[in-house]
Amino acid sequence: MNTHLSVIRHLCTAYLLCFLSIGASAQSSADIQEYIRLYSKAALDQERAYGVPASITLAQGILESGAGKSGLTRNTNNHFGIKALGGWNGPVYYAWDDEPNKSKFRVYASAAESFRDHSEFLRRNSRYQSLFSKSVYDYRGWAIGLQKAGYATAKNYAAALIGFIDAYRLYAVNGGVKLKAGKTVIVTTTPSTASGGTAARPVFDASCQQDEEETSEEEESVGQAIRRYVVDINDVRCTILYPGMTLSSIAMKYDISKQKLLEYNETTSEEDLKEGDIVFIDKKKSKYTGAKDFHHVKADETIYSISQEYGIKMESLMKMNKLDLFSRLKEGDKLKLK
Repeated sequence: MNTHLSVIRHLCTAYLLCFLSIGASAQSSADIQEYIRLYSKAALDQERAYGVPASITLAQGILESGAGKSGLTRNTNNHFGIKALGGWNGPVYYAWDDEPNKSKFRVYASAAESFRDHSEFLRRNSRYQSLFSKSVYDYRGWAIGLQKAGYATAKNYAAALIGFIDAYRLYAVNGGVKLKAGKTVIVTTTPSTASGGTAARPVFDASCQQDEEETSEEEESVGQAIRRYVVDINDVRCTILYPGMTLSSIAMKYDISKQKLLEYNETTSEEDLKEGDIVFIDKKKSKYTGAKDFHHVKADETIYSISQEYGIKMESLMKMNKLDLFSRLKEGDKLKLK
C-alpha cells in the first residue's frame, strides 16, 4: 500500500506506524473481520454522502491501517495515512514513510472524521473525478481507476484492493455481488416489498456476476499472504509484504525509517523485496535459537533466502558454514544454523 503511497503520499499517504514498544503487529484474518465489523457503517455513510463505494473505503482502510492495528491509526484515528498538508490547521503526528525525515500526519478526533476526510480528498481531487461516473457496485473499476490515476505506487495496488474485497465479501456491504474480471457491471433496480418498504435494491445481470464459491486470482493472492501471517522468526520481529504494500508502508506502520528496514533485511534496494516476502523490523540474530540445528537446501534457495527464513544474519550463516557471497548452494546441502 504503497497504498496511499503516491498521491496521498504526496498529499496524503497511507498506512501505519509505531507500536513497536507494544509488539509487532501484522494484520491477521481475525483483525480484518473485526475491522469490517467496526467500520462498515462508516464506509456506508461515506458512500451515501460522497459516492465512494463502501467496499473500496473498507479495503483501503484495511490495507492502509493494518486493519486498524497500526500505530498511526491507534494514536491519531488516521485510517488512510493522510498527511498534514493542504492547509491543515489541526494537530499533527510525526511518523516515518518514504521521506528521509519523519513526516507530519493529520490527527483526527474520531475514525469518522478520518473516513470523511478521505472521501473529501477523492471528491475534491480532479484526477479522481472520472471514478464517480462508475457504479458504487463496480469495485473492480474503482480499484483499477485509483491505480491508473496514480493513487498508489505499489504496482499491485488495484489487485490488492480487489483481493481484500473478494476474500472478505466487502462487496456485500452495500448489497453488491462478486464481480467477474473484465465484465461490464450491469445493474437495474426493483422496488423492495419487504415490510411494505419502497427502498430500491440492486439487481445484477448474470453476465457480470462471479460465483461466490469461486476464488478470484486477486483473492487467492491476498489469501496466501494472510495465511503466511507471522509475528516473529527466531525471536526477531517481522511481518510480510502484503499485496498492495511497499517498504514505505511498513516503515510507516512500525515507525522505522526505510533505510533501517533495508539494513535489517540486508539489502540496499526495495526492489529486492516482493509480495509475500518476510520483512524483519529488527536486527536478525547470529544463530538460530529454534529446535533445528541444520537446514537441508532445497532447489533455488540462496544464502539470502535461508537467512531470511531463519532470521539469521547472512554473515553469520556464511561463517558457520565456511561460505562466501560467491558460494553456490546445491540442492541437498546441509547448512548449520547454530
